[in-house]
Amino acid sequence: MRFILFSDTHIGGRYDEMILMKGIDFINSVDGDIFIHCGDLTGSGTLAEYEIARLYLEKIKKKPFFIVPGNHDCKNVGDLLFEEIVGDRFWVKTLENKKTKILGLDSTEPDANTGRMGPKSIKRIYEEFEDLPEYWLKVLVFHHQTLPIPYTGRERSAIKDAGDVVKAILDCNIHLVFNGHRHISNVYKMSDGVVNAWIINVGTLSCKKTRYREEYSLTVVDASLKKNNLAIRSILLKKEPVREVVKYSGKFQRFIAPMNKKHLATIIQIGNTAFSNSRFRMDNFYKGIETINLIPCDVVVHCGEVTGASYVNEFQRAKALLSQIEKPLIVVPGDNDAFPLGWDLFPEYIGDPNPYFENEKLIVKGFNTCLIDEQEGRLGRGNTKEMIRTFENKSKIGVVTFHHSIIPLPHSKHDAELIDSGDVLSAIVNHRINLVLTGAKNRSGCWQVNDTVFVNAGTLSSENITTRYGNSFNIITISQTDKGKLYEIDEYFIETNQRKTIGVFHISDKALPIRIPDRSVPNTIHL
Repeated sequence: MRFILFSDTHIGGRYDEMILMKGIDFINSVDGDIFIHCGDLTGSGTLAEYEIARLYLEKIKKKPFFIVPGNHDCKNVGDLLFEEIVGDRFWVKTLENKKTKILGLDSTEPDANTGRMGPKSIKRIYEEFEDLPEYWLKVLVFHHQTLPIPYTGRERSAIKDAGDVVKAILDCNIHLVFNGHRHISNVYKMSDGVVNAWIINVGTLSCKKTRYREEYSLTVVDASLKKNNLAIRSILLKKEPVREVVKYSGKFQRFIAPMNKKHLATIIQIGNTAFSNSRFRMDNFYKGIETINLIPCDVVVHCGEVTGASYVNEFQRAKALLSQIEKPLIVVPGDNDAFPLGWDLFPEYIGDPNPYFENEKLIVKGFNTCLIDEQEGRLGRGNTKEMIRTFENKSKIGVVTFHHSIIPLPHSKHDAELIDSGDVLSAIVNHRINLVLTGAKNRSGCWQVNDTVFVNAGTLSSENITTRYGNSFNIITISQTDKGKLYEIDEYFIETNQRKTIGVFHISDKALPIRIPDRSVPNTIHL
């Protein structure tokens, strides 16, 4: 099954007409099963721009051809013009002979750069895909990104309910997700431990607002579940001759069943103790610490929100109570620890806000990602470089910890992330750091992106509980197998003394795929 993907033409706005025509000529010369425009057909959604766009669309001779709306298409009540001139904002295409179903959704909000899927669209994802046989190829298309994208500057304008969208993608075992919006191509493999979802972002075909050095591009995806093959390529139109960059070429699904395993390390992950006069649950704290002290582990990692509001008495209480943990402990600050007073008190009462732990098996490096009086966080270029240097030695398991999330959490607004999360996520997965521990939103969760496992902590002792199961902490067990490393993540619920497995990930010790050199392609091509 071959998909020809392009996006963000911005016709009528800041677009390059010559490049657009070159792209259309290229599209008309390529063999494909389905052609998809991933949004932002127009520059600002006006009638004049839609009329111009109609003329260009008539030049695309390939069928079937589908478009989802982008945020620029829905400006100035452009969503109505989209339906009148282009077609449905929501669509489904079933290719019975190819055993493929494709769902296109509108992720836009009127006159906003941010996106929101909404309960009805998320319900539609489950309705279309949940009961589809696993041998069918499942494809989801919408404009905005879910995972942060590198080379795009400040993280913004993602889907506000991205956590619920990601959950639906993984719950329904969707294989391919196509997005546009950020004007640069990118590929991530995301997994719940068993089935891979390939998150594929498409660059801009003709908008003059380009990112870094890619400039104008389209994307070709060849996917076969039956043959277990996947190839993802970006076609760079500005190059002379046109160049092809292979983003991925290899197996579609690659689950390695663990055989023999040998225990390597155990990490206890806690967060959101919220030591304060009002929101702190003393009984659950003591009960949780009593349990933690009984569990053999290498280190306890506290992922932030030590205090409720950075007051002196809260830090004094934190110092006294955290000293009752009988294991090695490292703590990073959360945004509630970063009010102006807390900026000085954290080092005094808790310790280095950029802590470090190492033993014969682990290297754990913590970073203060807080910004004073802000909910968002930032790692920064300097700390990103330090993170890479810290984990150059691959002989030990590398663990990064900070408070703010990178992966969006379900049932929560995606607004507590790192503002530079696109570049941070790229650095983490490209350097194959083993494990990332975060603590925002008082909600646990775990995911795999490429070869890195991400785990978020719930709340150990705050009354601000965002799940029905109460206060909790995570137990992360890492084992060596004959092929790689096995990560087993359990959430321990303090009030009920229940231990529930929330994630199992088996990751090869070998980096895949092997990088393939770029190659030039003729202007007229049958890929």
